[in-house]
Amino acid sequence: MENKVYNWLVKKGTISVRKNGDLIMLQLDYENGESCLLTRADNDEIIQLLTTIAEQIWENPNYERKPYTKQLYEKIDNDYYWEINGSKLIIRYNENENATEIRSDESKELNIEINYIIEIVQILEHLSR
Repeated sequence: MENKVYNWLVKKGTISVRKNGDLIMLQLDYENGESCLLTRADNDEIIQLLTTIAEQIWENPNYERKPYTKQLYEKIDNDYYWEINGSKLIIRYNENENATEIRSDESKELNIEINYIIEIVQILEHLSR
């Protein structure tokens, strides 16, 4: 699964996910928009994929586990965001589109550590309810 890239055509845009060593690469293609929009089904598929890859990394005996010592995301109004390698990953529920919105302010390709992925999955699950 190391080099396998998963591409999802979501409600608006494309999200690519792949394992990159001990990180998970998330790439966002907005397709001429400002963000990717995910339906509930898109959300569920992305959650499942991120969880599967995170488990593979976590269960690797060579993986050096980093302790989870504090909440990594911040919340302003309806936006949940993470600072990741100089970029800000933002997830929110877009009521007008009835969809989860994902965007990054700088890089559209992020290499994300497991502790961040766990929080991202939890927020995606929360927003899909």
